[in-house]
Amino acid sequence: MELSPAPLGVAHLIGARVHDPSGRELGRIHELLGHCEDDGTVVVDHLLLGPRAFWVRLRGPDAAKPRAIPWEAVVEVDRERIVVSAGGLEG
Repeated sequence: MELSPAPLGVAHLIGARVHDPSGRELGRIHELLGHCEDDGTVVVDHLLLGPRAFWVRLRGPDAAKPRAIPWEAVVEVDRERIVVSAGGLEG
């Protein structure tokens, strides 16, 4: 899934509420994991949810094992919420 051009971008993801397809809230995104391609493109690999994800932001990747959603599980991104496929939550 590609993000829309500004104003929806990576900054929109941090703090966003994540829902499953039935509308149940799974948590908020506190951090992202990703990588850079050879051409400089930044690719989001995982969305990290919950308080442990906040610790990852403060202390680094060895701080805690947060709940993670692989980017491939994201089915919808808009101004109100992010929807992930059923079973998309890891950890």
